[in-house]
Amino acid sequence: MRGAISALAVGLVTLAVLAVPTVGKAAVPPPLEGVPHYDHVFTIVLENENYDATWNTPINGQPTYLQSLRSQGAFADEYYGISHVSADNYIAMTSGQPATPLFNTDCVNWGSCEGFEKLWPNLANPTAGARSIADQVEDAGHTWKAYMDSMGTPCLHGPQTGSDPHQTGYATRHNPFVYYPAIVENAARCNSHVVDYSALATDLASESTTPNYAFITPDTCHDGHDAPCVAPEAGQPGGLISANAWLATEVPKILSSPAFTTKGKHSLLMITFDENGFSDVAGCCGALSGTVGLTNATSALALGGRIGLVALGSGVKAGKVVHTTYDHWSYLRTVEDALGIGEHLNLSGLPTTPAMADVVTP
Repeated sequence: MRGAISALAVGLVTLAVLAVPTVGKAAVPPPLEGVPHYDHVFTIVLENENYDATWNTPINGQPTYLQSLRSQGAFADEYYGISHVSADNYIAMTSGQPATPLFNTDCVNWGSCEGFEKLWPNLANPTAGARSIADQVEDAGHTWKAYMDSMGTPCLHGPQTGSDPHQTGYATRHNPFVYYPAIVENAARCNSHVVDYSALATDLASESTTPNYAFITPDTCHDGHDAPCVAPEAGQPGGLISANAWLATEVPKILSSPAFTTKGKHSLLMITFDENGFSDVAGCCGALSGTVGLTNATSALALGGRIGLVALGSGVKAGKVVHTTYDHWSYLRTVEDALGIGEHLNLSGLPTTPAMADVVTP
């Protein structure tokens, strides 16, 4: 009898041990549409440069820093903008919306554009209402921040009436988050999430303080827009020279941060442009082929041209080149999948808008 009891006790202990979950090995969420799960997704958006000059042409006989990143990550060589004004492209990247007449003015009057998206329901899910990636990230229990170079004051934007003074250096039109009422009309939310770029260094200090979604906009000198630069970087050459110098300083800080180096964590950095220079008015993809009643252009400049995108991070194959056609709506769909968000906003949710799974996987 005593032997039977002992055997029973050993069996119960064995079952108890088997029932204890393994510490430190949390299950990784399954891929969505072939896009792996990432703990952190970073995006850097540059400005208005021609594809060949950006990706193929050396400067002073040497490959640029941005060109060197192609060998470290995966390069989407058929990635396109959706419009030939800045504001439309930033809105497409953050809420999947199509180009609108107001944003085709680049929102010189901030007050005329703020709140525009109340006019646009979620085209892929009409019952969801107007939303942005910020809403999606928070609803999923994740964190986000937008880091704006040279902004200074958090959540800075133009006046409700009259011209927006923030056109060079920090440019409001390059900060999509101050046009969404759910963000900009909530001062506490906006001030804590839409911050000066200098805040990134503090947030990168640990993996736990790094947001799950980070959207980074260099100022108009550092993003390649101005040539030459004006205040606060007057005297710098601007264009791709200044953009590459800024990237060469700032990108290594991101890639060497705990978000990328902590064992068991997975992070992704994507670098692209809002649009090509005005010599390229090409566009793609399904959303621009009449799928939802959109025409290829409302004017000759309504398409953003070929711009390219490079992705670096966990699981991304170094030196890979992907020839699939993508655009800013595909970018948003990829971010949504990468962060485990099942909802796809507006044109990112169309069957003809693919996620960039072949870019972020081997």
